[in-house]
Amino acid sequence: MSDSIQSLKNKGLPADALAFIESLPAEQASKLADAVLAAMQTKDRRVEKAMNNALNVVPGPFRRPVKKMLFG
Repeated sequence: MSDSIQSLKNKGLPADALAFIESLPAEQASKLADAVLAAMQTKDRRVEKAMNNALNVVPGPFRRPVKKMLFG
């Protein structure tokens, strides 16, 4: 099992998606897992950027407490 597939398991990819990836030949499974991980990382960066842009409307001294209240 490739490191990429293990990373997907650790990130909580649904079982049916993991089963599909694991059913592929090793080289294809690894490539698909790498592509899925890259997409997840891109999504995470975009969400982070959107969150920061949304917090820009909050006055500076209140941003950290608001971010903590909204996103933990």
